[in-house]
Amino acid sequence: MYASKMLALATVFLATAFAQTEWKEFLFPEGNFRVLFPDNPEQQVDAERSRHQFSVTTGTASYGLEYLDQTPETDWENTVDRERDAIVGRFAGAVIKEERTSVEGYPGKWIRFVGEKTSGELIIYVVRQRLYVLHALVPNSAPRPEGFSTFLNSFRLLTKPK
Repeated sequence: MYASKMLALATVFLATAFAQTEWKEFLFPEGNFRVLFPDNPEQQVDAERSRHQFSVTTGTASYGLEYLDQTPETDWENTVDRERDAIVGRFAGAVIKEERTSVEGYPGKWIRFVGEKTSGELIIYVVRQRLYVLHALVPNSAPRPEGFSTFLNSFRLLTKPK
């Protein structure tokens, strides 16, 4: 009897784990990207600021991607740092690790932060006059989901920008 209960519990656990790993590729040609989300994302557009946002919440984790266009004169290094600081600041957080990264030769930063109630990871890429910001967030009480890596590492450009 005990063994059958344990087998049933293990089956439920494995079914839940496999269900959580069924990521869906999301393509957005207007934004020139593709990325894996754990579900179909909701979209919001702030036309005034030329900002497009896509997000999914699953369980305790939240995944999002936004992009915005800037002028050719934009000081990108300061723009990336301001964007990082604005996001981390919203969570009353502090950066605990930051590294340079890139996507298809375009520069970016990977950031891990811890806030008052929320912790997460960001990747910010600069591609020509476009800034891409990916975030993966969880409450501080939750462990880091494996989905963070799945989501953050799946971002790709559809074509090389001209």
